[in-house]
Amino acid sequence: MENRRPPRSNSFGRKPFDRGRGPTKPRGGNRKPRGDGADADAGNRGYRGQGKSYNWQPDKQRRRPMPPGRRGLERGKQPDTEPLIEITSDAQITDGKFRGRFLKNSVSPGSNHTGSKLRKILFKTLARRVKAARVLDLGAGCGTIGFEAISRGAMLVTFVDRSARSCSYLRKNIAEFGIKNGHAEVIEMEVLPYVLKSSRRKRMWDIVYVDVPAGSEQMAVFEHLSRGSCVRQRGLVLIQHDSETAYPETQSLLRRRRFIEQDKTILTVYERI
Repeated sequence: MENRRPPRSNSFGRKPFDRGRGPTKPRGGNRKPRGDGADADAGNRGYRGQGKSYNWQPDKQRRRPMPPGRRGLERGKQPDTEPLIEITSDAQITDGKFRGRFLKNSVSPGSNHTGSKLRKILFKTLARRVKAARVLDLGAGCGTIGFEAISRGAMLVTFVDRSARSCSYLRKNIAEFGIKNGHAEVIEMEVLPYVLKSSRRKRMWDIVYVDVPAGSEQMAVFEHLSRGSCVRQRGLVLIQHDSETAYPETQSLLRRRRFIEQDKTILTVYERI
């Protein structure tokens, strides 16, 4: 004989187990809806799932006030900063931490500044290559290219010029700009002998800028640089020359990437392979 209890019936008025969700509470917890009287009572009764809606809106007076500097700005926009210094002279640095600063320069007609428009175009194309780079400025003159590079984050700039007066102005500008030792050096020497000396010492730079008078000296410097002297692998060689001088598309280890022309001045950009 089996000793089993008969199954329990549902005759005592017990409700079956309901796995469904109960009525959903209004969004916002125990907040009372805005308004009073009948509208408020209707809002309290308006639960989801009962065919009525609960229209609750946050109180605008409780919102955190926006800081004065950001009022009226659209999402994603930054507050207005100080206006940029206007560039009105070729003796000014065009961008970077020294933007707008004037370079002291000799009155000698041979020490002219590289045009500001040409410098803007050049450093716009080299923005990522200049940061933390080693730059060699051959025939530096007043040093506009080198100081532009330092202003944009270059690690070291080497200025090379044969003029004692130009070198003295370069040192004055370094001191006036507050450039620390180890970030700029001035070499009073002829350009071609310095290239040969640096090649023997295995000194390398990431960017080499050549601004020497057109002629045999310029072509000789270009020929030595094309053999790999002073230029790291994947480094850049920039030759500034007039429109009458033509440079080949390839020369030994150098491959021409582009050229920039501005006011009858051409800047040819090579990359060492």
